[in-house]
Amino acid sequence: MRLTALALTAAALGLTGCAPGVDEITGPASAAAARAVVAPIVAQQVPGPTGADLTECIVENASEAELARISAANAGAPDDDTVMLVSDILARTETVACVTARLNQA
Repeated sequence: MRLTALALTAAALGLTGCAPGVDEITGPASAAAARAVVAPIVAQQVPGPTGADLTECIVENASEAELARISAANAGAPDDDTVMLVSDILARTETVACVTARLNQA
């Protein structure tokens, strides 16, 4: 699956930095709703603490419009468009840098 390849790439790159906390930008309710959808998508491929780091970086690097789209999805059964959106956000340079920084802290 595309998400697996991107997750492995994200873990392997030696970049640093994360976006400001998403809660500061969009509010905790929107971020929490997005996390509820993103976490199970990520956990299918990358369970545990690394998956949690990926989830946080995806949510932090999503735009407000993307957070709204993700939040509107069914957390128990997200559609293909939502999975693709999460994968696209994960592929961004800023998201990869965030993931790498979090993994290097561990």
